[in-house]
Amino acid sequence: MTDAVIRITDDRVQLHTNTRAFEWGLGDELVAVAHDPTGDTASAFTAALESGAPPQQRTDVGLRLYRAVFDAAPAGRWAELQAGASEQDPLHVRIDIDCPALARLPWELMRDRRQAWSRNNRVLLRRGRRVGTSAESPPEQGPLRVLLVVCNPADRRLLADQELAMIGAALTRLPGRVHTEVIDGPSLRELIAEVTHVRPHVLHFIGHGMRAVEGDTGGLHFNVAQPAVGPQDPRWEAPEESWTLGPEQMDHLYVSWQPRLVVLNACRQAHAPAADFADLVETCLERGSLAVVAMQADIESSAAAEFSHSLYQHLADAQSIDAAVTSARNHLHIDDSDGPSWALPVLQCGVEDPRDVVRVKFGHPEPELTRLNKSWPFAELGMFVGRAKERRTGWWERPDEAAAAPPDRLLAITSARPKSGKTWLAKWCLLTCMLRGEDVTYADLADYAGLGNGDEPVTLDWLAVLRALREACTDDKRQPTAMHVTEFARFNQVLNLAAQGGQRWAEGMPSPAFDLGHSFTVDADRHAEARRTEIFQAFLNTLRSRAVARRRPHLLAIDSVQRISESEFSEALLPLLLGPVQEGGGDFPLRILAVAPQSWPGFRHLQKFMEGSPVVLTDLQQPDYKRLAREFWERQRHQNRVLRRQSFQEFEALLDVMNGLRGSQQSFHLGVYQRVLDTWLAMGDVDGMEEAG
Repeated sequence: MTDAVIRITDDRVQLHTNTRAFEWGLGDELVAVAHDPTGDTASAFTAALESGAPPQQRTDVGLRLYRAVFDAAPAGRWAELQAGASEQDPLHVRIDIDCPALARLPWELMRDRRQAWSRNNRVLLRRGRRVGTSAESPPEQGPLRVLLVVCNPADRRLLADQELAMIGAALTRLPGRVHTEVIDGPSLRELIAEVTHVRPHVLHFIGHGMRAVEGDTGGLHFNVAQPAVGPQDPRWEAPEESWTLGPEQMDHLYVSWQPRLVVLNACRQAHAPAADFADLVETCLERGSLAVVAMQADIESSAAAEFSHSLYQHLADAQSIDAAVTSARNHLHIDDSDGPSWALPVLQCGVEDPRDVVRVKFGHPEPELTRLNKSWPFAELGMFVGRAKERRTGWWERPDEAAAAPPDRLLAITSARPKSGKTWLAKWCLLTCMLRGEDVTYADLADYAGLGNGDEPVTLDWLAVLRALREACTDDKRQPTAMHVTEFARFNQVLNLAAQGGQRWAEGMPSPAFDLGHSFTVDADRHAEARRTEIFQAFLNTLRSRAVARRRPHLLAIDSVQRISESEFSEALLPLLLGPVQEGGGDFPLRILAVAPQSWPGFRHLQKFMEGSPVVLTDLQQPDYKRLAREFWERQRHQNRVLRRQSFQEFEALLDVMNGLRGSQQSFHLGVYQRVLDTWLAMGDVDGMEEAG
């Protein structure tokens, strides 16, 4: 909601609240700016945003803006409006500047004697006017989808990898709330295709833009040739042909999808005209975006990265866009109170309620949502880096099928190599689906198989698997949405009778509601197949009854499926467990996610049985090595106080030495980062690491 609108024309100020309206004259200094055809008088204000400007200059400009707007205001009206505001219930204020000359002024500096308004957590300030009604549609299901676009991957000065790493670090506290994907240096056609496929709620650009070269189009510049700075990434030795994303090109992006929020985290090179800056922002708003965040002057790349870190940290925490930007400003001000970076982000919002901009819905209310987010087995996922596209497993709905087809009911994750991240990916899938509203169970069969006399893993038969799954479902100390043991009472009764067969089973005699531990007797009678089928049906009916009662689908992840005997899997579990799950329907279906290596003989049976394709993980490729290393480091650094005193370059040096990857093109697995970090921490000090380098 908007609690107040301050509308500024070339000579008047209007204050609109929900119940009243006031009007007064604009101060002479700003009237002169509004009517200056040369724009020279505005430079006295905009100069305060230069990096060399002293802090007092920004304070003075902020006070001049405030006095020009409010000196003639009716006494006490603005103070009265602010009186009831608090950080828990802030005042949402929109500044609507109906004069191009005044719009280019740094309104984010405006302040009273206490502080700049744009850093006031009780009065949340934004620019813009309401231009559409699309936000009135219901929010989509989470997670919040973000497409991060690196405009010039070869330009080391952008610190794009650092910004991406900082965004990743911002999401460690509440993993699964925000889904991010990255595209590097795309052509316009590639960018359109990626936007169409990912359908991002947030489209975030990292780059340079707004050049003021005569005849050049104002916009974001892609793949511009840059002087070499340090070793070049082999992917970008020969960048694609350069191009500019201006208002006309931006039109093409909105044909099939309209991102709710666009973040232009790019400096305006050579101090481009404000008209160039405004045209791109207005194009986004007019084509359907609800808000745009852009920089109104040159911002240092390190400050841009810090801004992104704070912004996404607060968006993941479901803050409104004006609150998130205000918090990010304060984050920058704490880091550099004497610099201008905190005042550079401009939030233009085109909807009545800024909370609608990035609002997504999840399947649980707070605080239950956060409790589940932090429960076992998801605590470790804050350090899961990479695998962005594969993380959609289990919840992604393809655009052409989203309205008609439910998510796949039988899923699989596999790999030809160990330590490729199969388990992390499975847990990430469970986490995301749980946050979206499904009940989830994680069962690692390795925990139930044990070892034989020769320390070889024991293979499980079908009945041992069902018992393991029942134990996992009812493990209230570990499962985030555990079932109660009594929910399996009917299954246990059927199991006790059908496992042994004979007259008691045939007559349906009474049986205890707990498992008597019988093994399955094949030769008890000639109804072995019918008895086995009845046991599977009772197990599935238990899960289905629970799903219907709670009105939630149930996703069961079975890890270490290779612990199952191939014959038991193909002859029993495939037709009697996975088959009915795949064929079953209903409003609250069961789903199964199987995790196994490709080397397991039973995997070929599973692959033939599935409707969709399994997710096949390969080792990560060398071009991703440094980018993911930095993201891993930033995530660890924000969680580990010891590491905050160290630098990424020190960690990177040891990483290179221990893995022999200098100049190498070999692949690697995610575990290499943790292994190197553990080695470093075991050294105890930086000197030991430097000796290793």
